[in-house]
Amino acid sequence: MLASCEKKNKTEKDIPEMRIIPQTLIEIAESNLKVVAITQKAQESTMENSTQLLFKKIEFEHLELKKEIRKIAKDNFIIIPNTLYDTNTLKSFISEANIKLYLNRTSILLRVELDQYKRISKTTPNDQLKNLADKTIVKLEKNINILQKEAKTIK
Repeated sequence: MLASCEKKNKTEKDIPEMRIIPQTLIEIAESNLKVVAITQKAQESTMENSTQLLFKKIEFEHLELKKEIRKIAKDNFIIIPNTLYDTNTLKSFISEANIKLYLNRTSILLRVELDQYKRISKTTPNDQLKNLADKTIVKLEKNINILQKEAKTIK
């Protein structure tokens, strides 16, 4: 008895597009690094305890985000340069500023990230990246609001 094997060639339409454009991950890693660097630099200044805790919270969330970005990159065979994980170089370029400027600059950086993640959420075919974007959008919106309120309390 002979069994017939029919070979089907998969077309591009049959394979779901789940790839991530490497530049997308590199851009969010860069943006993430900037936020970590400025929050670390801000914490070197003397400030109110509530402001210090806010910078620590944002830094921690972005360090956790860095781990998730790295995992997605690894899962998708994307190499992100190690320089995008080192804040020391970037911190050396950030000049000393008063706390209100740090709060405002951090808020601006978070808004840039928010725009990136909203775009990613709408356009990525990759479920892993979409979930990360959706989760991050909520955190960023919350932190932007807190930063703006905190900036208003500082003279």
